[in-house]
Amino acid sequence: MSLKQALPGKQTGRSQRLRVWHDSECPLCRTEIDLLKRLDSKQTINFIKIEGCSTLPIAKEQLLERLHAQQPDGEIVSGAEAFAAIWRKLPGLKMLGYVAQWKPAGTFLEWLYGKFLKHRAAMQQWLSRRGIE
Repeated sequence: MSLKQALPGKQTGRSQRLRVWHDSECPLCRTEIDLLKRLDSKQTINFIKIEGCSTLPIAKEQLLERLHAQQPDGEIVSGAEAFAAIWRKLPGLKMLGYVAQWKPAGTFLEWLYGKFLKHRAAMQQWLSRRGIE
């Protein structure tokens, strides 16, 4: 899902990195982001915790509903498109990111991500009961 409304102006210099907003209070999200940070050897992604961030491109509630990323040109993408944008920045997952741009693959990934979101709260509770935070 792409959102053409964007923060004013293009990014320059070090801020040319992809911006990724994430829910740092979600154990599943934290685990995923920690993995992506380790894979981001070239530091091409700026991972931003939604909580405590004073400048957000869209409503906090929207950002907490699903993964969002902002391209250096200001375009905001979410869900499978955001994952594809992230993967294209990571050396080991770059090809997967390009495959995910192919409409059938992107549609399938968005469907799969929707299933995950539907059960995310239950998965978090299940993990929490097992002491996994």
